[in-house]
Amino acid sequence: MRNAEIADAFTELADRLAIIDPKPYRWMAYRKAADTFRDLGDSVAVLSDEGRLGEVEGVGPAIEEKVRDLLASGTFKALERAREDVPDTLLALTRLPGVGPATAKKVHAALDGESFASLTARAAAGTLEVGDGITRKIIDALAAAHAASAANDGDGGGAASASGIPLDDAGAPIRGPWFRRDQVLSIAGMLEELLPTTVRAPRPSGAYVRGAELVRELCVLAEADDPVAAADEVRECLAARGWEHADDGAPLERLAGLAAEQAATLQLVSPAGIPVELVIADDASVELVEHRFAGPAAWAAREPKPPARGRRIPFELRERVLAGELDPKDVPKDLVTAAHMRGELHAHSDWSDGRAPIIDMARAARARGDEFFAVCDHSAPYAMVNGLDPARLQAQADEIASANEQLQREHEEAGEPLLRVLRGTELEILADGSLGLPDSALEQLDWVVASIHVQQRQSAAAIIERMRRVMENPLVDAIGHPTSRRMLVRDRTALDVEQLIAMAVEHAVILEVNANPDRLDLDSDQARMALAAGVRLTINTDAHRPSTLALRDHGVAVARRAGARVGDVVNCLPAEELLAGRRRNR
Repeated sequence: MRNAEIADAFTELADRLAIIDPKPYRWMAYRKAADTFRDLGDSVAVLSDEGRLGEVEGVGPAIEEKVRDLLASGTFKALERAREDVPDTLLALTRLPGVGPATAKKVHAALDGESFASLTARAAAGTLEVGDGITRKIIDALAAAHAASAANDGDGGGAASASGIPLDDAGAPIRGPWFRRDQVLSIAGMLEELLPTTVRAPRPSGAYVRGAELVRELCVLAEADDPVAAADEVRECLAARGWEHADDGAPLERLAGLAAEQAATLQLVSPAGIPVELVIADDASVELVEHRFAGPAAWAAREPKPPARGRRIPFELRERVLAGELDPKDVPKDLVTAAHMRGELHAHSDWSDGRAPIIDMARAARARGDEFFAVCDHSAPYAMVNGLDPARLQAQADEIASANEQLQREHEEAGEPLLRVLRGTELEILADGSLGLPDSALEQLDWVVASIHVQQRQSAAAIIERMRRVMENPLVDAIGHPTSRRMLVRDRTALDVEQLIAMAVEHAVILEVNANPDRLDLDSDQARMALAAGVRLTINTDAHRPSTLALRDHGVAVARRAGARVGDVVNCLPAEELLAGRRRNR
């Protein structure tokens, strides 16, 4: 049984219990276990067989026992009880957008045993009427669910493009499965730990290095002295850890013409059920293989061998060149890189929903080579994440001052690079466009990024009016994750991005490329539109713990795909120049 199947069982248990149990701590552990199993690099089944599953963080004896039962019989008692207590139709209703347990129960009580499939079909046919808890909004959601079900054969193809999935020429979502960028990176990290020592330097390739926000092909390139012998070792090694090996079949189109001695290809399936193309190249061929494996296939046909380094098109811009949108002569020479970035302008601490103190976040940023770090914890009235009101924001200023003093001492006494912690906020944009903090509080801050977290289903007119009010305030420096999307999970708001860009130009507001692979918002197309209009960008991780500061590379990839130059990204400025150039100072 694959990790994803085990995770699905615990997700189902948590979802069913959440409907009938008002105390979240009783079922949140199951949801956390599901997330852990889904992302685990090793096979849950193998770890269970070895008696080592309890070594995984968050897996206690009770969950360990349920996993053993699941592996032995395909189910476990708690799940079967939950299935008896919560009918499938009721569960499906709670998974509709905007339908909570109370509404779902009311609708379900009036259905007299009707199945969810029948309900969605009636909604799509227009025969389902308003009443007994069924609103027009619920009917629309049921009809959308029916359309998605009809379009999706189980491979992820029915998800909405607004959640990140590209569209084909007919405007339909391209079938998956689709994976986020962090999942690709995680696979490469797993392989680095699991591969035999004869295989070196596994790293992502394919669509990942071209800056794609979602990928269908998880491509990993590695090196070995003898690719053929190394491939045999890899098959044996990974099979012992729960990986599956598919038939390798025909050579990849973009590697056609290369002998197996130059590049051995393996088709693998991870314990999480993710298909992986692993190519192992020898030292003499690795540059050629890297050039062609990055793709797309049309690029390998256009340019079978890598040109001289000064004439190479960056991977992220290959598709634009192929599409005729960018002349090779116009490719920027100063495309932004992670090395150009001087600091972080949107990250959190344990003052709101972050997981680490300010000093720990600052040291982690310093270790990555940053010169400044803006603490942008959530503002009031976002109580769910402990948003800061003016009094707490002022109290936080004392901790920031202490952190800066400590960092100065570490610079002087231990020779550590000097990093400056900036005072900031992720300012809540309320439903009417007013702000979660008064101007008197904002005036004291170094950086203000304003974001929408509530009332995300407003009309396009209401959303753009909210943004207009925000942008008219000269104390707002940037708009964070402007469209509020969550990749493969939640659609964008109805925000008209073209209007947003026009207002950003008018008011000199900076727009964010949120680097969290769960968001990547703005996306590369929107960022390119913003750059073309003269809007500057900020690339931020939205980090909530030190480790997630590493997410910056994903945002940089999106910005590079948009054609962003060093001068287009404000994080590339020294802190003093950045602060002096804020629009409040103009």
